[in-house]
Amino acid sequence: MLNEFVAWYFEILPKIENTIDLFDNFITFLQEHQFQIIRANIGTRTLHPQVETLSYLWAPYNLESMLETTVTPFFHSTRDFQVKSGLLKESRFKVGSTSSTQFTKSPIQYILSNNKSYSYQFTDEKPDEYPFPILEELAPFGASGYLAVPIVQKGNSLAFLSLLTKKPGGFSADDLDFLEKALKLISLKWMTFLQSEMTESLLGIYLGKMTGSTVYSGKIYLGEHEKINSVVWFSDIRNYSGISEELSPTEVIQLLNAYFGLAIPIIESYGGEVLKLLGDGILAVFPYSNSNQVLVGKKVLLAVRKISDDLMNLNKKREKDGKIPFFHGVGLHSGEILYGNIGSKDRLDFTVIGEAVNLTSRIAGMCGELKKAVLVSENLADQVPVKWEYVGEHKLKGISNPKRIFGISEKLK
Repeated sequence: MLNEFVAWYFEILPKIENTIDLFDNFITFLQEHQFQIIRANIGTRTLHPQVETLSYLWAPYNLESMLETTVTPFFHSTRDFQVKSGLLKESRFKVGSTSSTQFTKSPIQYILSNNKSYSYQFTDEKPDEYPFPILEELAPFGASGYLAVPIVQKGNSLAFLSLLTKKPGGFSADDLDFLEKALKLISLKWMTFLQSEMTESLLGIYLGKMTGSTVYSGKIYLGEHEKINSVVWFSDIRNYSGISEELSPTEVIQLLNAYFGLAIPIIESYGGEVLKLLGDGILAVFPYSNSNQVLVGKKVLLAVRKISDDLMNLNKKREKDGKIPFFHGVGLHSGEILYGNIGSKDRLDFTVIGEAVNLTSRIAGMCGELKKAVLVSENLADQVPVKWEYVGEHKLKGISNPKRIFGISEKLK
């Protein structure tokens, strides 16, 4: 059996494109060889600031109820897939999930802690107490055998695979020997896929989704850049230095997280890419083409309005809780920027540079002086056909010629 599996594995490997495809093909192989699997689970710890663990839970089409899981505060998100072998649920769990009772009292915790497999044979006679609560939950589905195998790398258990069968008599000794070896071989490719996906995801978290994907695709060389047209966004907290003097370091961090936690998701939801967190400031871009420049410009202004409304509601709550309210200033400009790598051979930064970026920062810096929450350049005012409030021509620090600046005077419909 093992030789047949190895031959199948190396034949199918070049055709596999992702973790789900790999899992589906493996289950199909087992079903074709009469293993009668009725549940399969594969999971791992992740390198993600919001998601601690990730798992894929599979069941055949006639046992969809096997995918029902108890909703806990640790659920982050789920996705469902229909594959040729059955149904697959991807579940992501928040930080702290490995400390939950559901995890600590499971066979998975046991195999990860002890770096060894665990198997259980069900019998017709119900025991007074099952070794683990999950086994009691699975027994009514006609389960006859259970196997969980740790995936060990560099001496540490990082992931697991488990299988449940209804095969008469459960897993035999030969079955268990084969499955342990097969699962470990499958895990090699699965971990390769997973590490690739986690690397790209982590790059997206620290660099931005578009930028992370660009870096991951191989644009990593010093001086490599491209010209793009974009609305450039720069915003920061008004009177941040003064507020910081009144707060403890912990409270300052909480304030920054409150602002970034509010603004960044909104910027991204309207098509923006947050490139940098500059102290209390945000640098973001909204790339556009000739065909959609008006639409992108309007989305930027809708993002501005949404943040303004949400910030007002947040400040009401902060004041009610006895906390200092805060406001921000936003500078916007539209133009050509350079998008790519700058730095040295040993320290690179993938970012945007150019006159447009500098101008946007200077416009944002005028918000306090002109007592406006949002200021935009003449370029952007010309790009988006809404009613603008002209606030005059101003000399900006570091900019040779005075610039015409506009404010927002109406809500977008």
